[in-house]
Amino acid sequence: MDKVRRGLYVSKAGRFAGVAADPLDVAVAVAPDAVFCYTSALTLLGAAHNIGRRVRFIAASAVKRFTYDGVDYAPCRATGARLAPLSVLTPAGRSYSVTSQEQTLIDCLTHVAAAGGPDNLLHSLAGLTRLDGTLAAGVAASAAHSVRARLGWILETKREDWRVPDDALASLVESLGTGPYYFWSAAAPRDRYWVKRWRLYLPAPEQEMASWLTS
Repeated sequence: MDKVRRGLYVSKAGRFAGVAADPLDVAVAVAPDAVFCYTSALTLLGAAHNIGRRVRFIAASAVKRFTYDGVDYAPCRATGARLAPLSVLTPAGRSYSVTSQEQTLIDCLTHVAAAGGPDNLLHSLAGLTRLDGTLAAGVAASAAHSVRARLGWILETKREDWRVPDDALASLVESLGTGPYYFWSAAAPRDRYWVKRWRLYLPAPEQEMASWLTS
């Protein structure tokens, strides 16, 4: 037996000898109600650009962060009204709860660092074949102005791929304050590439960042 943490062990005998435990299964063993989020959600949704060694999940119960077999397990707490999670079936035949595409997008735009930074987030979003822009705008209604500005820019850039209606973009524009807002960092060295419509500074030229999102 291999100890994961207090009260949790992984079998290393018989057919499990020499087999690494699936990190998703470890998280579910610790928190049976786990809903995978951020980069872990992007992975389960088939859109992760980089596969990291951190598993992020929402759990109603109090679970402390821990590390096992080189993987960092980072439980999160859900706040505010949220969309219902999805049930995703993996090629291995296991089913896991994961935040929806729209909820994942808003979560990642709220905490861009938890999404692996702008480069990883935008390259990952390029892998999402569908997303409901109107629903995403609705989810963001109670989010910070900066989140709505980031969302607006992304939805406008992905307008054709995701068939984002004009009224969803218009509602986001109208909901913004005076700004300015920052996609990544307002601290030095701060974002410096200005997008007038969204009152948003980007960390790289707009055309370059748009290519990450559409390639």
